[in-house]
Amino acid sequence: MVHDGKISAMDELGVAGQKQLLRAALKAKRLAREYNPEEASNLNIHLAELCLANGVSRIACYLAFGTEPDTELFIDWALDNHIEVLLPVSSRDGTLDWVAFDGTTQEGIFGFPEASGVTVEPNNLDLVVVPALAVDQFGMRLGKGKGFYDRALPKFNPLPPVVAVIFDEELLDSIPSESHDHPIDAAITPSGIKHFTQRLK
Repeated sequence: MVHDGKISAMDELGVAGQKQLLRAALKAKRLAREYNPEEASNLNIHLAELCLANGVSRIACYLAFGTEPDTELFIDWALDNHIEVLLPVSSRDGTLDWVAFDGTTQEGIFGFPEASGVTVEPNNLDLVVVPALAVDQFGMRLGKGKGFYDRALPKFNPLPPVVAVIFDEELLDSIPSESHDHPIDAAITPSGIKHFTQRLK
């Protein structure tokens, strides 16, 4: 953006730099948050509602870690309701393998808990639940910058609806995006479900 012949500082940064600044700000806000059991319960309720409304029987999800919005209640609910849950296992080459979760975990290569179990192909899924730092009003997702899900999602065959779990204040007006960024189908917040496409009920 040019103002009076000058290029703005944000444009000088470029999209990648803008994303990094936004990530840092969002991570700082999460660190200042306290765990809220009501928010965790509401996230579970909305995710469960989405599964029931769409007849979901096989999903990919993730184990929330640190300051991420809670997914443990939802995973427990899914298993109790006979929904097969695949969870990611990180590899040093920047890819994700997928494990059919049986309730057991082990420490992953980055030091946080990951599922242990049999590796399976992530095919014929009804829903993919992904982490995010923020989502904008157009469904563009901001991840943590390592690109794990940017590489993983194109490998799903076929690609099912994708939803991200965030806190209410992380639903933003806009997020800087690049050509390889693609919108997700919905964002799940403690307040409800925000749909961006018509792929989900």
